[in-house]
Amino acid sequence: MKILFFSFFLTLISFCCLAQEQKFSLKDTLDNRLDFSHYLVNMNGFVPLPLIISEPALGNFGGALALIFISPHKNLKDSSRFNFPDITGVAGFYTLNDSWGIVGFRQGSFPSLGLRYTAALAYPDINLNFYRDLPSGDEKELEFNMIPLLGLADISKNIFRKKFFLGTRYLFSNVQVKRNFTTVVDSVIDKEDYDKNLATWGLYGEFENRNSIFTPDRGFRIKSVYSVSRSWTGSDFDFEKYELFAFAFLQPTKKWVIGLRAESQSVNDGAPFYSFPYILMRGIPIMRYQGNSTLVFETENRFDLNNRWSLVGFIGSGRTYSNSDYLNDKSWHWSGGAGFRYLLARVFKLRVGIDIAAGPDQAAYYIVFGHYWAR
Repeated sequence: MKILFFSFFLTLISFCCLAQEQKFSLKDTLDNRLDFSHYLVNMNGFVPLPLIISEPALGNFGGALALIFISPHKNLKDSSRFNFPDITGVAGFYTLNDSWGIVGFRQGSFPSLGLRYTAALAYPDINLNFYRDLPSGDEKELEFNMIPLLGLADISKNIFRKKFFLGTRYLFSNVQVKRNFTTVVDSVIDKEDYDKNLATWGLYGEFENRNSIFTPDRGFRIKSVYSVSRSWTGSDFDFEKYELFAFAFLQPTKKWVIGLRAESQSVNDGAPFYSFPYILMRGIPIMRYQGNSTLVFETENRFDLNNRWSLVGFIGSGRTYSNSDYLNDKSWHWSGGAGFRYLLARVFKLRVGIDIAAGPDQAAYYIVFGHYWAR
């Protein structure tokens, strides 16, 4: 942790030195507080970002270094060029459970054509635990090492007033799987899922009118996705996946923002065990509760103490549904917590902070850059 904070300290020093040389400021002209807006607008948005990884499923602690370029659309005249900029990045990470990986991505748009796109490549080496109910009635924690080579391409077209979009996406991964256990029968986790290609092609519709992709104050995002995995997509698996999620951000007063989230995912028979949906909420490790289908509801309230600092509180619940004899969980699982935010780049509405969350099994902390629900 000291190394990461030291790296962040050195990053701030380098920004300050560069600011003196290039005649730009790291302070906002409105309140004279630390703010990266001027830097991002005038220096092509290059940000070396050291991060702490706090995901419980990856050992509760790790480090990442991301080199990010945030590029406003300078040809646009309205504020959307700041709220919806192009973002390019490369990153590497390592965690205490010996997981590591590298990733490169690009998220951008062609406003004149009404097109948005995302492209990414990743090579992670991850140690993850999956949970299954044994015939004896006991729950078993199963540890796997997984090395997927991932590629993603996503493009969508504005079809009505820059709010309604139709899109398509393609995800390919070659997944090498190694199990770190010997006492569980193969029927619990099918060995046929090991060392295969997984490739899905999907279509989606989306409504989007949030006032920022980073930390929205108001607006809605609703997205429905239908994906197939077939031999003609390049996959060794044959199944379908459905996703539906909705986010709403309401602002009853100037200093109070209410966030609402509803999400459902499902896969049919034929999907590999690592593609089953899982409950994704702060306070619950990823993959802890899996099923053929999931349902999640969550709310987050943000209270702005002043123009820079905010407090947040959140609570939610989710459950799984399954056809498998080894996934018998029928409970609603609750988690919640609180945290704080700092407005790091005012014109981009970019807030950063830390959350502490408690779930059914443990408590955890989360470093939040933008909004936790961002995806």
